[in-house]
Amino acid sequence: MSIRRVLALAGRIVRQFTRDRRTMALIFLAPLLVMTLLNFVMNSSSSGLTLGIVPPDGPFGAALVSQVRAQLNGQGGVTVKTVVRDAVDTTLRDGDADGVLVFPATLDSSAPAPVLRLEGSNPAAAKQLRGLVAQLVAALASQQQGASLPAGLTAPVTATPVAVSYLYGGPQYTQTDSLAPLFVGLFAFFFIFLLTSVSFLRERSQGTIERLMVSPLTKSELVMGYVLGFTLFALLQSLIILLFVVGVLRVHYAGNLGLIFLVTLVLTIGAVNMGIFVSAFARNELQVIQFIPLLLVPQILLGGLFFAVATLPVVLKQLAYVMPLTYANFALQDVMLKGMGFSDVWPDLAFLVGFAVLMVVLAAFSLRQERV
Repeated sequence: MSIRRVLALAGRIVRQFTRDRRTMALIFLAPLLVMTLLNFVMNSSSSGLTLGIVPPDGPFGAALVSQVRAQLNGQGGVTVKTVVRDAVDTTLRDGDADGVLVFPATLDSSAPAPVLRLEGSNPAAAKQLRGLVAQLVAALASQQQGASLPAGLTAPVTATPVAVSYLYGGPQYTQTDSLAPLFVGLFAFFFIFLLTSVSFLRERSQGTIERLMVSPLTKSELVMGYVLGFTLFALLQSLIILLFVVGVLRVHYAGNLGLIFLVTLVLTIGAVNMGIFVSAFARNELQVIQFIPLLLVPQILLGGLFFAVATLPVVLKQLAYVMPLTYANFALQDVMLKGMGFSDVWPDLAFLVGFAVLMVVLAAFSLRQERV
């Protein structure tokens, strides 16, 4: 394989793009515009909350849990569960609760105030739980005021304000922060797939590939040249989206920015080659657009953007777990919101690498089927 000829072909792709202002706008401006609009229109509604309770030891524990359930009985979509004192962070980390209200183990005059421990990766859910618990504690304190208690004990709930702590994030995180990882992956995947499939279809329809087939280029060089040329723009698009989200929209992130970029880049490399492969089955741009409901919309709906994957029905959940955008969303959320590192997200990254390799093979196969 001649590196010089591969680079020459990649250079031709770059020059072709830079002359097309519409294509350049599609790559760089369209995702920025859409993300800016979403930054203003996202709401902070939340549903399906789970509140864990760590009751005090002794005779008031079970009774207090019953009182909490009775108080929250009218709150639609709120589930109450009892949590072991030593398993608070584990419960939150495993996604079994959105927050845990921890009461002191002993009830005496020196007992500290209850603590609300929030998972924090969903700011809307955290905000709703803070308000809910404040109302709950006030109601319970009023209900227990003046109750007859054994000597040496205080009421299980007092009007003392509840202290709040976070497992991930913090009070400065907004709903935009929680959704930013999902939209970074979505826009990087969607726009580069659309760009590559339409541009490569144009290469086929204009006879460029057929002419290259009779040139000194080998088929391996042809594949690598196209992949390298398109991947360069995928890299630039990923970088610009990421820098715009962090630098302009001021989205908070907890993890390593380089790891965020790596996840996004691997996803877009898969999108590049999927676009090349899909273009073999289209004869015009309209047919390429028709692949979007088939290949992209299911990933958008099932990948965690609108509904948490864990809450999907079993059949849909299994479909979600074979889609690359799902794993990109998992990895980006873990890094950006939870501050996790490579050792935590490598399974998701490995799936994305496998998807990218599969798409490279399929793209190469579609090129090899070209007839001169």
